[in-house]
Amino acid sequence: MSQCPSRCRTCFTEARQEHCGQKAAIRCTQKCHAGPLPIPEVELEGVPDLMPDSDDDDEDPEEVEEGDWIFYTAIHSSHEVCATSNISQHLTEAFHKNNAAKSSTNSLLPHLHEFEDVFSKESFDSLPARKPWDHTIELTPGATPSSCKVYPLSPEEQWQLDQFIDEHLASGCIQPSKSPMASPFFFVKNKDGSLQLVQDYRRLNNITVKNCYPLPLISKLINQLHGAQYFTKLDVHWGYNNVRIKEGDEWKAAFRTNRGLFEPLVMFFGLTNSPATFQTMMNNIFHDLILEGIVCIYLDDILIFTRMVEEHHRIMRLILERLRWYKLYLRQDKCEFERTKIEYLGLIISEGQVEMNPIKVNGVTAWLTPTNKKEVQSFLGFINFYRCFIKDFSHHARPLFDLTGKEAWRWDNAQQEAFEKLKEMVTSAPILTFADDLRPFRVEADSSDFAMGAVLSQQSLEDQKWHPVVFYSKSLSAVERNYEIHDKEMLAISMHLRSGDTSSRVPNTRWKFERITRILSTS
Repeated sequence: MSQCPSRCRTCFTEARQEHCGQKAAIRCTQKCHAGPLPIPEVELEGVPDLMPDSDDDDEDPEEVEEGDWIFYTAIHSSHEVCATSNISQHLTEAFHKNNAAKSSTNSLLPHLHEFEDVFSKESFDSLPARKPWDHTIELTPGATPSSCKVYPLSPEEQWQLDQFIDEHLASGCIQPSKSPMASPFFFVKNKDGSLQLVQDYRRLNNITVKNCYPLPLISKLINQLHGAQYFTKLDVHWGYNNVRIKEGDEWKAAFRTNRGLFEPLVMFFGLTNSPATFQTMMNNIFHDLILEGIVCIYLDDILIFTRMVEEHHRIMRLILERLRWYKLYLRQDKCEFERTKIEYLGLIISEGQVEMNPIKVNGVTAWLTPTNKKEVQSFLGFINFYRCFIKDFSHHARPLFDLTGKEAWRWDNAQQEAFEKLKEMVTSAPILTFADDLRPFRVEADSSDFAMGAVLSQQSLEDQKWHPVVFYSKSLSAVERNYEIHDKEMLAISMHLRSGDTSSRVPNTRWKFERITRILSTS
């Protein structure tokens, strides 16, 4: 059998036809997406060498063995050579494409023209200075370096790789390496549909000592916005590349390509402690402004929020002056200035209200029925982010969570009904209101045989209606399922008021109950 010129599924499928029969081959060819392909536990004798054009200069090239992973590219079109994503991600990409021409709405305001240099730098042309927060890569005791193979690329991928290497060599972000450790790379699709090269540092991460520095809680950040009328969102250009790798640790992050071995001098995406290091830098730079409660920072997203526009201008100057001092630059096309309604961390924020991002939520209606555990986990991961908007989330999601365990896969009416119900509830979810701790709250609870839920509400001064502040739900433990129904509901109230979501939305509140109402059904 002739060798395939690229590392693709066609070649592997032909090998399977010889060893596993036609039925196994058909099953294999039914899934054609970009990504890793595991070598199954089958007879491997005669499986062809899948990298005849590799530039690997190993004296003893590694043979394909049981348990290995083949990284392949199934080339359907230029836009499909990428990591897979869900429906909501596709809609987000389309939205950014359609709005690319509307960047004029993000143009600098007149009073910001003196800071044009903070927005105008178009290329990363110099290394950042050494700082106390330089990224450390500490290996676990006894860890040994590992290497990787070189894989053929599609023409578009090769062009992206060449661009990446040339630009980063010119800027000084990478340098040729002789490291004993080498990581592979892959491509992911950006929101605008373009490809981005990302190093695959999974092996390195497995032997790296973890940095437990915490990222901010999104619910706590959002709660700080109560009372604000004006919002400005700033996006730090080049993200992690603004942090140097600690001197002497660069070799550990080396990556291998068909153009040679290179090691980064700045922090790259994919390193296990990159988020912690970057958040450390941002917290150090803006420490006083964060404590003052006039700015939210989550990694490279900076949000300024104020009630008065004059105060907004003052804080903007403070932020931009500090960014200039630390030589951090902003992407103007991703910044939004002095909005009364803004998207931040997947949510839409306006005065007194929080709602889901409709671009992402609309994709839920087109979400295909899951066919395996991984797809269920993907769906639940997306839905779980918005669980504070969904009443009795744990109750409705229980049949789907049952599929994520070790039990055999079984999709029946209960799972289908839960799947459809959650999609319906997400697309019709209510808008949450910011809590006002000077006015009374109402807590309502409910319970079933295996889950409990509650909602914290507050009456609006405008329409006198009760509006939800936050929903809470939790599966009952084996012991809790034996409680009487009224005890379950009291437990739901207690757990709701002590939960992280509630305490972050209504901080520094000492609950005092003025009235407890219980309606008993007598049927």
